Amino acid sequence: MRTRSSQRSVGFVPVVVAALGVVLLGYGALAVGASPLGGAWLALSGLCLLLSGVVATPWAADRFDLTPGQQRNTALVFGGAALLVLFVVVNVASFESGGSVGN
Repeated sequence: MRTRSSQRSVGFVPVVVAALGVVLLGYGALAVGASPLGGAWLALSGLCLLLSGVVATPWAADRFDLTPGQQRNTALVFGGAALLVLFVVVNVASFESGGSVGN
């Protein structure tokens, strides 16, 4: 008897997204020494990307009994959360620079 996970391959995009999440999570952990809040935001965005990539795998669909629609929606929610967190990081970093615009 074959299971659903043995019939489908993981795919390229979930692996790349999860790897990018791990890299961003590690970078956030390294940045905590210089800026605790900035490092925490970066680590949070990395965690969201990591979860987005993991949820898109057949393993997660079997483990959490997700339909393809639920799996896609959950991965998109985590990906959107990562983008929102990264937007906050970039926005806060641009205001913390202290530079004035114009004269």
